[in-house]
Amino acid sequence: MRTLPALFVFTLLIAACKNDAPAGTDKETGVTSAEKNPLQLAGQWINIDFCSRANQYGSVLQTQQNTHKPYAYAYEFFPAITDSVFCYDGEKAWTLPVSIKADTVEVIGAHEGKSVYLVYNSAGQKDITVFDATSGRVKMDRYIKSSAKAQNGNGAFAIALNHQLFNGFMIPAGSKDTVRFTANGGITNWAPYDRFRVCAGGSCLYAGNEADIILLSNSRKEEPEKPFAFRYNVQQDSLYLYNIQPVEGGQAPVGSVAYRFRRQPAM
Repeated sequence: MRTLPALFVFTLLIAACKNDAPAGTDKETGVTSAEKNPLQLAGQWINIDFCSRANQYGSVLQTQQNTHKPYAYAYEFFPAITDSVFCYDGEKAWTLPVSIKADTVEVIGAHEGKSVYLVYNSAGQKDITVFDATSGRVKMDRYIKSSAKAQNGNGAFAIALNHQLFNGFMIPAGSKDTVRFTANGGITNWAPYDRFRVCAGGSCLYAGNEADIILLSNSRKEEPEKPFAFRYNVQQDSLYLYNIQPVEGGQAPVGSVAYRFRRQPAM
């Protein structure tokens, strides 16, 4: 997790937001600011720092608990809408007004009237650093523009998260077959299910803070998604899916192991 003293960060932000130099193209570098050309921001921006940490912990919940949960997992800018941004939390979406000064985008009223700031790196890697001090301490996350061509920001974030959580091949217990959980939410070579969705927040967190939730389905059957709790072992070379029975208005206890996989060693 990257953090900086609040006073120092806001000094940087104020300098960026109140820069008296004319916005536009720098004659020496040829760099055009986001204020001058908002089309640079068009697209789906995903929290790559959160996805990388999820890979480290093998868990969405542990990433939230050991670092922080961002205000939004993804932001989306549309070319025809330059005064607003779409925000995504893994389940739903909402819009907020923005103000752009040079390369600093103020997301106005993100939390209890406080703003979140997106600083676009127009002169470098074309990424965005998000500064969020709405909770009293400054939280920083790096966002990159997704190339996944997903339907929305939640979809783009899910693709990146899936890749980080389930990269490689898995071997089910008692089988020699290799199963793959793909970034786009597909499962190959496994009879019970061929689709999955990881719960990153919202109403699908059936087990509360006890375990992560994965929702499985079979496109060949007209049945609703079935939730399971999931955990990796410490070495992250074994994946366990646990039975769970959602309880309306309450937390579902994690039950017995339903499926176990071991990660196929890299060749």
